[in-house]
Amino acid sequence: MESLEEISEEEAPKGPRTSSFLSGKLTAKEILATKTQNYFAETKRTEDILMQVAFSIGLGSIWRFPYLCQRNGGGSFILMYFFMLLSFGIPLLYMEMIMGHWLRVDNIRVWKQLVPWLGGIGYASILVCILMSLYNSVIITWSLSYLANSFDNSLPWNQCPLVKTTNVTDLSCLRTVSHQYFWYHTTLSASGHIEEGVDALVLHLTLGIFAAWFLLFLTMITGLKISMQLSSWASLDLWRQAGGHVVYSLGLGLGTTINFSSKAGGNSYIQVASLVALVNLVTSLLLTSIIFIVLEFWATTSGHTCVEKSVSKLISLIKKGVLPQDAKPPEDILLLPALDYLDWISNLPQHLQYPVIHFSPSCSIMTQKDKFMEGPGLAFAAFSQAISLFPGASLWAILFFLALVIMGLSTLMSILEGIVCPLQTSFSLFRRYPKLLSVLICLGGFLGSLVFTSHAGSYIMSLFDDCLVPLTLIVIVAFQNVALAWIYGARRFREEMFSKLGHLLWSFFTFLWRYVTLPGLLALFTICLTQLHRRVPSYYIAWNSSMSQEVKQPYLQSTLSWVTFLSILTFLPIPVQPLHHWWHLEDHIASDPFEKLQSKKMPLVPPKSLQYPRHQLVTSQKTDTECSSRKVNPPLIRRLNLSSLWRFSLPLSEYNQSSSWFSLPVISSLTSALSMRNASTPVSRQVSPASVTTDNSDKSRETQEEN
Repeated sequence: MESLEEISEEEAPKGPRTSSFLSGKLTAKEILATKTQNYFAETKRTEDILMQVAFSIGLGSIWRFPYLCQRNGGGSFILMYFFMLLSFGIPLLYMEMIMGHWLRVDNIRVWKQLVPWLGGIGYASILVCILMSLYNSVIITWSLSYLANSFDNSLPWNQCPLVKTTNVTDLSCLRTVSHQYFWYHTTLSASGHIEEGVDALVLHLTLGIFAAWFLLFLTMITGLKISMQLSSWASLDLWRQAGGHVVYSLGLGLGTTINFSSKAGGNSYIQVASLVALVNLVTSLLLTSIIFIVLEFWATTSGHTCVEKSVSKLISLIKKGVLPQDAKPPEDILLLPALDYLDWISNLPQHLQYPVIHFSPSCSIMTQKDKFMEGPGLAFAAFSQAISLFPGASLWAILFFLALVIMGLSTLMSILEGIVCPLQTSFSLFRRYPKLLSVLICLGGFLGSLVFTSHAGSYIMSLFDDCLVPLTLIVIVAFQNVALAWIYGARRFREEMFSKLGHLLWSFFTFLWRYVTLPGLLALFTICLTQLHRRVPSYYIAWNSSMSQEVKQPYLQSTLSWVTFLSILTFLPIPVQPLHHWWHLEDHIASDPFEKLQSKKMPLVPPKSLQYPRHQLVTSQKTDTECSSRKVNPPLIRRLNLSSLWRFSLPLSEYNQSSSWFSLPVISSLTSALSMRNASTPVSRQVSPASVTTDNSDKSRETQEEN
């Protein structure tokens, strides 16, 4: 627990008047020590800001944002994302930052201290972190696969691979770009739909996911740390995906922001939240623009243009003697449709088909009327195409995919921190044996991630990423918003933050938390449920190997039922916590019939479920210590009757309409509160009932919290 001196140093004003006053009292050595301490504090704060920025521009910006943007109309998705980022992305990010900075505890104890009846929000966040860590690990596996193939002198995705049999699949690579073919056939070995190939694992993906979790285990053990139509805004699915990505990309509801902020210093969190959102948006737009350029390149080099390029390359190889004269295309081949060129290749002798397919350029013979790629592999295929155009492509490929692996591991470590830190704090077993928790998490993560290494693994990952995780995050963030803005009280929170920051929070944010962000989250939740159980089911992007193109496959109702089951399982800790409190409260009241009589004889310590934030207890001690030397005003104490205590406790009073009815103490604690108030100092200006406690009750509460 933080000492009184630490709190005093944090809350000491840093204005010019205080600095000039201290400079006259301190020696040169003490001034140098103070400057050094301030330097390291500022360095720590900068480090925490960079960690938050790095987490926000992780896999969400590089991998998720581009394919969502391309799938949902480009410019329409970008404008909607920007609108939702300003309306409730930044306010909710600021809310989590300021809460972590205020209470200085992990995301489990934050809600147990603010609203004990909703303490299950922290456990629900841990379950969502587990789901995200499972399918984020497979993205690292894909990056490792590309990294391993980058060491070849000729990058394998630049040209069609050599085939060993002559059937219809020999020409499948020529029907699409080689980068797309490499993604589905070589990297994923993808099946035709989500229900096919779940029981069989892809060997190199299984080894890759084992390597990813093994690296995470070592890290945890060692401690290394465009076109737009306005009518598209009427699409509910577009709102769902844009709002879901705002929550996903900023890490809202995961507890990572609270954990970062609880260890950081400084008070300018509105600037930090705006900086994180701005860097996230700029990075996403920059990488998406690169992918759009590659997509436009694919579109302009497909069909008849690709046939011309292929014929020109074949004639050049024949002139150089690389290919025999029998491989020369007919003179009128350019006057025929593109499919006739494929028919000519299929009629060649077997010994000529291999080199013709292998030396074919990276373009699609068939004209793609629809989009080339819409699935989660868009970023991998597009960036591999862009890198192959650089001189020394192998070196650039190694550097790029190595950076992608490191960024993926960093993102996953931040997610795992939202699991490890709260569990170590909440359970004494994990505090005594910290390595045991790392072993359990990494082993469980590896076993749970094996389903994503199957032939249908990429489709299952899309189901998690598109339907399950955004839905759960939106619900958790909505509960957080309700707990702080309405149950605990936005006005009460704003007044108590004044004692911490020394200035009032901007009232515009409290307005947004109460009347903008919460209705927006509830609307997103309704849209998610509507899209999940509508008559026309949602679809995913699958690979049709016979046609060599992507197709839209609808999710079966049995598959969507798994989403409902896992969502309910994730939300289960939220209703369990109030039931747990209610059960213990009933047992506490009915167990001892003489408890009320004892409460009249001696003051009782309020029950553990009624504890308030630790920072307020320490501040109360400081206030009592400072005021103990002053002369107590007896008339003021006599005016503190029972009605004034109810004004501090009940949210229905005119004094504090936004207080929590969950914070209503039992009747027996009123007598103790009255006796403690009569023996304490004058009334504090704060609304929180934590400010009316005495030193003895504070110490007992600290002892209970440590136990």
